[in-house]
Amino acid sequence: MSKRSLAWTVFIVDLVSLVVAGWLAWLTRDVTSSSGWGGNSFVSGLLFALALLPFPVIGLLIALRQPENAIGWLLLAIGFTWYFAEVLTGYGVYGLTVSHLPAADWVLSFTEWSWIPPIGLMGTFTLLLFPDGHLPSPRWRWFAWSCAIVLVLSSLAILLGQGTLADAGFPNVQNRFGVPGTSFLFVALLLFPFCILGSAGSLVVRFRRSRGLEREQLKLLAIAAATVAVAYLIIMLLSLVPSFSGPSSSDTPGWLAAAQTLVVFSFSLIPLAIGVAILRHGLYEIDLIIRKTMRYAVLVALLVAILVGALLVVGALAVGSGRGLRENPTALVAIGAAIGLAFSPLRRLAARIADRLVFGDRSNPYEVLSEFSGRVGDAYAAEDVLPRMAQVLGMGIGAESAAVWLVSRDTLHPAAVWPADADPPAEVLVDVEHRGERLGALSVAMPPTEPLSGARENLMHDLASQAGLVLRNVLLIEELRSSRRRLVAAQDDERRKIERNLHDGAQQQLVALAVQLKLARTMVERHPAKAAALLDTLQGSATDALEDLRDLARGIYPPLLADKGLATALEAQARKAVVPVTVEADGVGRFPADVESAVYFSCLEALQNIGKYAEANAASIWLSDGSGELRFEIRDDGRGFDPSATSYGTGLQGISDRLAALGGELVVTTAPGGGAPRAGRPPGGEAAG
Repeated sequence: MSKRSLAWTVFIVDLVSLVVAGWLAWLTRDVTSSSGWGGNSFVSGLLFALALLPFPVIGLLIALRQPENAIGWLLLAIGFTWYFAEVLTGYGVYGLTVSHLPAADWVLSFTEWSWIPPIGLMGTFTLLLFPDGHLPSPRWRWFAWSCAIVLVLSSLAILLGQGTLADAGFPNVQNRFGVPGTSFLFVALLLFPFCILGSAGSLVVRFRRSRGLEREQLKLLAIAAATVAVAYLIIMLLSLVPSFSGPSSSDTPGWLAAAQTLVVFSFSLIPLAIGVAILRHGLYEIDLIIRKTMRYAVLVALLVAILVGALLVVGALAVGSGRGLRENPTALVAIGAAIGLAFSPLRRLAARIADRLVFGDRSNPYEVLSEFSGRVGDAYAAEDVLPRMAQVLGMGIGAESAAVWLVSRDTLHPAAVWPADADPPAEVLVDVEHRGERLGALSVAMPPTEPLSGARENLMHDLASQAGLVLRNVLLIEELRSSRRRLVAAQDDERRKIERNLHDGAQQQLVALAVQLKLARTMVERHPAKAAALLDTLQGSATDALEDLRDLARGIYPPLLADKGLATALEAQARKAVVPVTVEADGVGRFPADVESAVYFSCLEALQNIGKYAEANAASIWLSDGSGELRFEIRDDGRGFDPSATSYGTGLQGISDRLAALGGELVVTTAPGGGAPRAGRPPGGEAAG
């Protein structure tokens, strides 16, 4: 028989056993009620059977999908031993009470130990083998064998123990398998809890060694087991309060009996947690599930603690006064009011405790995204945005350090690190993009015991997707600052150039004129002829100084540009260029002065670059009016350059900054040996004539 067929066979036997056991329980419902089983025995038994149904269902799914994993077969075995034992129990009860069936007392005696295998498998081997079906290490083999021996000896102790079947509701029926002298076997029952504790310890050991997905699986099973334990602890505490439980089981209040029945359903959390952990890939929201479960568990525990304490105090006062708690409605109202007033602060306290238990010192990762959006949306200074982003990333992911990187000239460089004294981590990098353009990256360094996986990895990618616009704005601000610095530097350079030209040119000429004029005054009377010749020379020097001042003034803002327009001013400068330059204006009219000035000086800068670096034989300037926008293009037949390997020099960068200041742009298309066409577009507005 194949493993698949075997899994289906065991599952079908479980379902058939469930139906048969339910049918036998229905047939004996009146008899068991009158014999002390309780009026709701059939309903509670049915709910208990339904609560155990996830064991074979999850076991079947795991056995079909991962037949090599022993966990699926263990869950099927738990369902089989429980349901088949219920069939035998139903047969024995029916045979002793309704119809005298053969060997009914023997069958019922045999089922006395039937609770050991399912409890033992669930409390020991399921924990030992979770989640991959193997022991944590070969060193645990002796413990597994010890647990198996304890389970067998415990089963034999109950099976062979002398006494009656009082626990089954038949105090007058003797155990048919009882053997004298076997009481020593009950020592194994004392070791049974230690086997369960040791198996739980194996989960702790496995958790400390685990990484990634396995750690998330272990966390889910641990929270399910803790929920079951808390639920049973609460019911046990409530059952110990005499005012609630009553002197006998028949006096148990209906709400407490219903709560006890519902708590049975917490058993189903264990197979459900196992199924989700093994069959679901990614486990992206386990922390969220655990957090919500822990919040409700802690809240219930706090409320129950207050309730039990209040009941104990009020119950003691009621006993002292000779009145029962049920006869004191004022006390019950006071307890209800106290719980109602305490609910809201207890809920907040439970949330903090749950977050502390689940996330430890780090932030709740499922609030990081909203916190991140709120932080970067505030009016922080630009230099604070990236450090805050790194801090939110590191605290939300639970990282040892985090960094935000920016792209500069196609390479990443760290822009912010958290903590500030840490080295920028580069182990895990997630690119940050905006509209398909890579702007930077986020990186984290995780603790060795907490690798980046599952929910944290998804959270980091979500943060990266939100950070695109932030990095875009930061880069724009940095680019604006750099542009301003370049403009200020260019202005300072121009001022120094003007000062140098004045000092070395017109100033020196004027100083020489002043000296020569003083000399001419002394020569007028003694040497009139020489004085006349010197005055002629001074006239020429004054004319040269005037021309130099005019040239300097034209360099600041040429009068020809203001009077005649851009085309005429460029033609005048083209005649002075070191290479032949042609200007084609195509009927371009007048534009605002700042636009014409930007194009004029951009063309002069381009011609200067051509003369210095292009090794060109000719160049051309083309001006056009494109729907109210002034466009210009400069071409040369020089050697060109590779734009991917060569960045803008000061000349081209100055042109780009000049145009960008007016909202325009510079486009350079070139290749080695192919010249360097430069096209520019400042905002033109309407043509002015």
